[in-house]
Amino acid sequence: MSGIKSIFAALSSCNNVGKKACGGLRKLLIGGLEVSRVVLFGSSGQLGSDFLIQASTSGVGWEVVCAPRELRLEDSEALGTFIEEHAPQWIINAAAMTDVDASHLDPGRALRVNGLAPGALARAAGAVGARVIQISSEAVYDGLRKVPYTEVDACRPVSAYGVSKLTGDLLTLTYSPNSFVLRTSWLYSKKRGSNFPTRILDQLRGSGKRLSVVTDIVGNPTPTSLVVKAIIAILRNPPEPGIYNVCAGESASKFEWSVEIAIQAGFDPGRIFPVSSRDYPTAASRPPYVDLDCGKFRKTGLVMLPTWREAWLAECRTQDEYAGEYRDTDEARLRK
Repeated sequence: MSGIKSIFAALSSCNNVGKKACGGLRKLLIGGLEVSRVVLFGSSGQLGSDFLIQASTSGVGWEVVCAPRELRLEDSEALGTFIEEHAPQWIINAAAMTDVDASHLDPGRALRVNGLAPGALARAAGAVGARVIQISSEAVYDGLRKVPYTEVDACRPVSAYGVSKLTGDLLTLTYSPNSFVLRTSWLYSKKRGSNFPTRILDQLRGSGKRLSVVTDIVGNPTPTSLVVKAIIAILRNPPEPGIYNVCAGESASKFEWSVEIAIQAGFDPGRIFPVSSRDYPTAASRPPYVDLDCGKFRKTGLVMLPTWREAWLAECRTQDEYAGEYRDTDEARLRK
């Protein structure tokens, strides 16, 4: 991981952000009502989009400021200026370079976007008295153990992407120790083409050919809506700051997940065939088995975390985008 050697050399760009003394959290008065200002990075992504939808219907008084897409995460000075201008109480960073293989091919950019940018945001947050909710990934673990990973287990990422996300975690809590890092796994939403379920369904709707899906990569399929519920709960009633694993319960292989996707959407699961990841090499390594232990977050009592199957069924009930060619079948068939 030669890219990690450049972390300390690049930290000076974070240190240039935010020279003011840290103040207390401030409240805004809009129309005589007390509200909190939230700055959201990644508003056009699947998690950011879901946050905007849920926040607008939550009944909580927030003013959400979406960072413009032209604001480059690599520009730490611009990030600091933007945060200083808007002076939020909270910063949600749902923006990231999420393509694992692209991160492998351009580790420098992955480090700047996923690692150094969160550090710059955390420094800027401290300067205006804000707190950060940083979205992280299961990729910080090596996936070599067969028991669930807790927040205190050693992080040994096996990819440039994982290194970059771990760097972001560490810098966030170094520069803003009163903040939160939420590690989640295998996020999906109704945004087409942006995640594993929509890609599988697009193929199932296609030519009718068989699909080959790996059986030896295991994680926790998690809808963005669930993570957004956790974020909103933290905004309402913050627990102790720090790192929290937040995902759907129980683990599944990519193959098991794809079969469930096909069944719940009404497609023939017999079109999906199990294969080994050795048969489908990728540019970057993936941790083979990461099951996140969310016991710490569950103890807060903020949000109930369903199993991944329960979460997927709930998504199917509410999102027409997941419907298959047999959508008109009865509930019993959808459950089989």
